[in-house]
Amino acid sequence: MMKYVLFLALLALGGCATIDPPQVDPKILGEFSNRGVSPTTLLKVRNGLPLTVGQVAEASRQGVPGPGLVSYMQSTRKAYNLSNADVAQLRAAGTPAPVIEYMRRSYGYFTKGPKATNQKHPYFSDERYNLKAPFAYEPPIADTFFDSAYEDNLYSPFSSE
Repeated sequence: MMKYVLFLALLALGGCATIDPPQVDPKILGEFSNRGVSPTTLLKVRNGLPLTVGQVAEASRQGVPGPGLVSYMQSTRKAYNLSNADVAQLRAAGTPAPVIEYMRRSYGYFTKGPKATNQKHPYFSDERYNLKAPFAYEPPIADTFFDSAYEDNLYSPFSSE
């Protein structure tokens, strides 16, 4: 009898638990919300879901800084397999060169090695907003990959290269 009561108590407590969306870094979330990105893109960021190439282009067009974009994309572990048309779309939107370079390299980062994830999981392709990541979510952190000086040097008349 005691085991039965304990089981019911645990079942009742378990029923109260809800799955909360991942806690996205408020600074990065602020970068997206303060720039006026579309509600669909903002909802994806709020829920920690991967962005499409079009949404990255939109965020760039709205002025979301490159380091915030890269940090957020790293946390979702999406492998972007960019076509020439995708790269042209990103460039036309004013996406910083290091962001495009990160997206190109992400395919190798997240399909092989220790951070590899099953890119066929619905988390990466389904537009529903209640999906859970197939890995332990990592909140966006300050990224060391992005180097804004690199992009500035590309266009500087004083660069030595």
